[in-house]
Amino acid sequence: MTIIHANDPTTQFLSLLYNQREDIKVHITEKNTNMEVIRAIRSDDDIMMLGHGDDCGLYSTPRKDGKFVRQLIDSSHVQFLRNKTCIGIWCYADLFADKYKLHGLFSGMIISELHESIEQHVSTTQEEIDREMVKFASRLRDCIRQYALNDIPARMKELDDVKSELTIFNYNNLYYFE
Repeated sequence: MTIIHANDPTTQFLSLLYNQREDIKVHITEKNTNMEVIRAIRSDDDIMMLGHGDDCGLYSTPRKDGKFVRQLIDSSHVQFLRNKTCIGIWCYADLFADKYKLHGLFSGMIISELHESIEQHVSTTQEEIDREMVKFASRLRDCIRQYALNDIPARMKELDDVKSELTIFNYNNLYYFE
């Protein structure tokens, strides 16, 4: 599996999805060039893309002003992602996958920071976000190990043991694309 995940402290919890996996071939970060990203995607059938993003792609690490330097994954990578099994966990990855007809498991908007909960009108605290995102990532990791990707969205909803505004929002924003 190829991992594409920027070194961003606000999405570090997502490393739970791939830490201790023995099938990791390459780990791409913002330090890699675009050509290295393309080579890594082309050389593997399973691609896991994690971090912050939007419907246009996956972002690199933000600068101190909060703006992102570049996109690690964007429309120019789609031709290389087709016919791959993808896992894309970033905000609005589902819209990216749907637009470009990619195959795999993708997230919609996922609240991982307090400002996102305010934007989405979801009542929560930073403490709940920190606690529940670690549980979310751990459960998603276990589901990826145990189930077919198409079964994971339903299974994750069943695993929500808190049923708060935050967890209902996040656990209901996973989608499988054929």
